Amino acid sequence: MRRAFIVLASCIALAACERSFDISKEVGESTVWMSFIPSNDYDTTFFILQATTPLVGVAEPVLTRDESVEVKVNGQPLSLEKNERSIPDRQQFYATDHVFAPGDRVEAVATVPGTGTVSASCEVPQPFPTYTWTISRVPRPSSSVSFTMYVDIDYTDPGDGGYYGVVLMQYWECESQWEDRDPETGEKYWGEITHEEHTGALTPWAMSDSEALSASAEEPVTVMPRYFNYLNTRTDNQRRVQIWSDKPGSAPAGSTRRITFASRCNESPAHVDYDRGEYHGWADYRYKYRLVLYRFSESYYNYLKARYNSSYGDFAEMGLSPASFVYTNVKGGAGVCGAYTVLSSDWVTLPPAE
Repeated sequence: MRRAFIVLASCIALAACERSFDISKEVGESTVWMSFIPSNDYDTTFFILQATTPLVGVAEPVLTRDESVEVKVNGQPLSLEKNERSIPDRQQFYATDHVFAPGDRVEAVATVPGTGTVSASCEVPQPFPTYTWTISRVPRPSSSVSFTMYVDIDYTDPGDGGYYGVVLMQYWECESQWEDRDPETGEKYWGEITHEEHTGALTPWAMSDSEALSASAEEPVTVMPRYFNYLNTRTDNQRRVQIWSDKPGSAPAGSTRRITFASRCNESPAHVDYDRGEYHGWADYRYKYRLVLYRFSESYYNYLKARYNSSYGDFAEMGLSPASFVYTNVKGGAGVCGAYTVLSSDWVTLPPAE
């Protein structure tokens, strides 16, 4: 019964989407798919253009080499250069090193002979509102070197609604040494001390709204990295971003809102001795943390959420994920033109546990 209700509710929701794909097209009839995601997060932004079909695998679409693209920022043409990532007859990449700023109005148009013209627009949103963040810890009985870290983010509501995201980044460095055995004499000896560094994102265990956060805000969802980072061809696959939205008027302008989430973290500095039977070793770890905050345009938020739902929503559970991925704000084709801004805190080192 629950699933029947979900299907009915989802069909009503899909009817309100900005555009639905027509899956009744003839085999071989292709559609132009475009992507342009301006932000302040990258030195280079890509305009991606390719031919696609409503159903994956229906046909092998061909993208002509005679396509033309144009992007305007606040009414002024933007210089684009063909990028080496391009695949002849399949996918075209155009790159720009333009620095986008909040409030920029972006318009993108592409014309593909024999297929048509597609267009879309978006506005680069303002940065994440003024905020403070606090950290508290709860010991984990099963571990002496890790704990549960709770992060509270208090931000000033601008009153006009918004689409937000947050990720907690972790940097760690490690010095370690292990025993080894001489293959000729069989004697054990200590190997060289090695040094490693790594930066990645912590996957939140939970994310919740405090009582001060209006119930009109949507439940936060996790955007997996292949969905968030794919559009800008980022190679860092460690990022996990939590996204949520506030409706205009859900709280008075200037009021304080709070988002809380938790994640397992490690004490710093931490010394660990290893005993693996025949061999022993040790390692010294040091950790730092950074908060990365996002604000999305409505089109990009809707696109990210649609991609998430296509793999992890109720449609996906029922094997109907292709039918749920329908969002696009591209006129005459498919894809998305959306924007976001990113704001990062300084790296912080947590004080040792008392």
